[in-house]
Amino acid sequence: MFTALCLAAVLAVCLGVATAQPFAPGQGVLPSGNLRTSDFDGPYNISLLDTQYNEIKAGIAAKQNYSDLDIVHFLTNVECLEGQFDTWGTFGFGFIDNLTLGGPTPLGARAANLTEMTRPFMEEIALNEQGHALFTRQAGSTIPCPLVDFDGGFNDFMAAAYGLPAGVTVAQQYGSAYDPFLNDQNFVLSVLTLEELGATGNKGLAGLTGNPVLANGIAGLATSATAQATVQRMLLWQMRNYIVEPFGETVQQVFARVSALRDSLDGPQFDDQGLVNTDARTIAVPDSYINIIPTDVRGITFSRTPQMNINILTLGNPNGVGAFFPNGLIGAISKPTGFNVTAAGTDDFPSSPMVAFQESIAELGTIMAPLTAAGPATVVGELDLTQSLNGPADNGTAATRGLVYTPNGTPNSANTSTVQVGTPGGDYTWMMA
Repeated sequence: MFTALCLAAVLAVCLGVATAQPFAPGQGVLPSGNLRTSDFDGPYNISLLDTQYNEIKAGIAAKQNYSDLDIVHFLTNVECLEGQFDTWGTFGFGFIDNLTLGGPTPLGARAANLTEMTRPFMEEIALNEQGHALFTRQAGSTIPCPLVDFDGGFNDFMAAAYGLPAGVTVAQQYGSAYDPFLNDQNFVLSVLTLEELGATGNKGLAGLTGNPVLANGIAGLATSATAQATVQRMLLWQMRNYIVEPFGETVQQVFARVSALRDSLDGPQFDDQGLVNTDARTIAVPDSYINIIPTDVRGITFSRTPQMNINILTLGNPNGVGAFFPNGLIGAISKPTGFNVTAAGTDDFPSSPMVAFQESIAELGTIMAPLTAAGPATVVGELDLTQSLNGPADNGTAATRGLVYTPNGTPNSANTSTVQVGTPGGDYTWMMA
């Protein structure tokens, strides 16, 4: 009798979780807390999983007292930005009203000048992004799309990426404004600038969401956005030597600046990479250095918190206003407060001896002077646009910072070396070329 009652109670709870609409905050799961494992086979040595370790600590700090509905509303803001930009640029029109819920037409909305080289790919991506916005509506979001600014947002962003002084615009410096809809390379580069914020941000949100159905859906947003970003990186790799106007630099060079700016605005972690990657702390492909799927040394994609993405999208404005969101975001999660904060919870485990830090935009200054169409095809010092690393195996050069030699025949547990992936016999000379 007791067993039957317990089974009935469990079924009732499970059915309640499955049918509840809208989802109750935290339904069916325990609140976030200390991350020490209760598994009897543990505790595990997680100190080597430094990327995931720090992402979860940042996520716990970001959670604060936000509900699942607050998270869904935050998603509405960013999916309205991404989805409307992709839809307008690809099709020449915006969301239907049941997606915008009366939100204003974006500033600078228009069709991009695309060729058949990119159009079919961008059409599928735009439809996927409309689906992402639909997910937020079906998950219970009732807020309208906020006002977003395509021209102003991308020009402010590029001015910051090029280290222009405050008040100096791209048009003033280079003779004309940056047009994100000008051609294939400008549009795909602009789409990817936003896409990877969605990919990393959605992955970070999956761990902050209490309801398992919502968490599953947000994980799907993350994998979808990552796949879309991979397509965009492949297109940009094929166009990597095309010139981006008005800067007179190649796609590879401009995106290196975009990646560096994003990384400088989201806290001290190392979580952004250009189209090429020679960094031995991550997956560095010998010879070509192609980087279509940016990951850590384990091949795992990165995460960001909502506060990190707000700080990037509003260029560090403490009120979360500016750049792509001239009136700010709508909802409880609308400011970048705490974007660089992590919470306790794993500190009793051994930690990595490596200490990463970033230069500020002010310290970074102008990365390079504008280049001509003649090149060069690669960015000098692309590794060091914003990042540097100190550690016991670091000899101070970009090629070996943090590199740990692992002799053949021994387990490779170093966080900082992937060179054995690409070179037999532990030969690192190719790194020094």
